[in-house]
Amino acid sequence: MKKFCSLFLGLTFLLVTACSSNEKQGVQSVTAPEFANIIADTTTVILVDVRTAEEYGLGHIENALNIDVKQDDFEETAIKTLPKNKTVAVYCRSGRRSKKAAEILSKNGYKVIELDSGYTGWTNK
Repeated sequence: MKKFCSLFLGLTFLLVTACSSNEKQGVQSVTAPEFANIIADTTTVILVDVRTAEEYGLGHIENALNIDVKQDDFEETAIKTLPKNKTVAVYCRSGRRSKKAAEILSKNGYKVIELDSGYTGWTNK
């Protein structure tokens, strides 16, 4: 029983530590309704579509900037374009690219909100 309790406590500590490190990185993944509430505050949030220019041209969330995460200069462009005093809300088509963009932005000191279901989830909400 003692071994089980020790193992359980150890796993709990690892889980809490992992969750805390995600929060420290400044990335929060949210649902479409939560995302809508967050991006409504344009004074503290800047919205970024990280899809290609072609995808962006086919439809995007109103007021979104387009910075393609697949471009080699994504990080450089984002740093030059995005203010660090605002939360950056990112999305892509399904959520995969926005998670990558969120990680890059977070490592550069941005607080990031990521739409977990992407533009597809947004248009289906």
